[in-house]
Amino acid sequence: MAKIGIGILGGGGILGAHAPSYQKVSRLCQVVAVAEPDTSRHERIRQLLGPQVQLYQDYREVIALEAVAAVDIVLPHYLHLPATVAAARAGKPVLVEKVMGRNVYECDRMIEACAKAGVSLTVCHDRRYDSQWMALKEVVDSGVLGEIFYWKLEHNQNVVFPPESWVRSRDGLGGGAVMSCLTHQIDALRWYGGEFESVTCMTRVIPERMEGETIGVIAARMQSGALANLSINWFTRSHRAGPDALWYEVVQVCGRQGEAYFMSGRGTFVLLHEPADRRAVRKYGAEALERFVRVPAGTWGGHERCIGEWVKSLGGKRAQLLTDGREVRGTVEVAEAAYRSAESGRTVKLPIKPRPWRNSSKSKLGPAQPKQSALADYVVGAGGRS
Repeated sequence: MAKIGIGILGGGGILGAHAPSYQKVSRLCQVVAVAEPDTSRHERIRQLLGPQVQLYQDYREVIALEAVAAVDIVLPHYLHLPATVAAARAGKPVLVEKVMGRNVYECDRMIEACAKAGVSLTVCHDRRYDSQWMALKEVVDSGVLGEIFYWKLEHNQNVVFPPESWVRSRDGLGGGAVMSCLTHQIDALRWYGGEFESVTCMTRVIPERMEGETIGVIAARMQSGALANLSINWFTRSHRAGPDALWYEVVQVCGRQGEAYFMSGRGTFVLLHEPADRRAVRKYGAEALERFVRVPAGTWGGHERCIGEWVKSLGGKRAQLLTDGREVRGTVEVAEAAYRSAESGRTVKLPIKPRPWRNSSKSKLGPAQPKQSALADYVVGAGGRS
């Protein structure tokens, strides 16, 4: 059986997570071309994907290749919409690295384009596919924690990009740290605990780092009634400060009959409260009534699993895809609602009314934009243009 030809649009840092994943399903697919206008990245791309991979300057050239049956978009966020629309028009299924779009309006245009063309749209929100995060999902879904009252999700990182990077631009990123990476936690919480009812958000901009926020805190009420606290700090080295460091990411869930958590670098754990469900005691052991015990989990990474499932689906095989565009749209909506809350100083209820993205008059998008790519060259809504 012929292998599925994959075209990758973009050759930046995240390619380092996507490329090994394709190697693991090389019996089913082959990456035949990559679009990357920065020639200084070409050697690394060949090291990751092999000397046979074809390299192009413009992502539309890759989309047009007959050998490319589907595209994986790892371009800067401001190019996710035009690249998705171009791929859909060419009749090619899309996998797009999170975050899906800069706001929910762009997500809707991406969904519409793929639906009209009859092609699938999948978002690589890798936490839903990661073995440890899936282990926590299994604990929550089993019901052993009883009624859940509280969630805590954190993301800690020290993010510093060169002055010319598109990540420093609010228009390039779709905001700041909240849209870029707290969407990991937002998406995971929607997966674990259902939909958000309302959000209250505060942010802090550190201008020497980026135009958008470097720090963001969200207090949320879920439709289930549970409360949630989500935060991101892109100005901390705490998770790399030796054996007594904090964490890169943590998820904590507290219920009437128990609690559980995932912590990066440590694993997934559960503690049962008395009187606990007897089935839970048999499953996790009597020691789970006294202390947190480790929950068994697999060893696969999120990108590996997501890309593997996507490739299987392209070949018509049974696949467990958890991040269809229509599903993940809600993650961007929560992040956008958080921004509206931060701007207004008020609590914002979901859902929100989509608004087109308006670039700042001072927008300076970096050199990551492929040559000849016209951001206005796509149809939005009923014959309009953005």
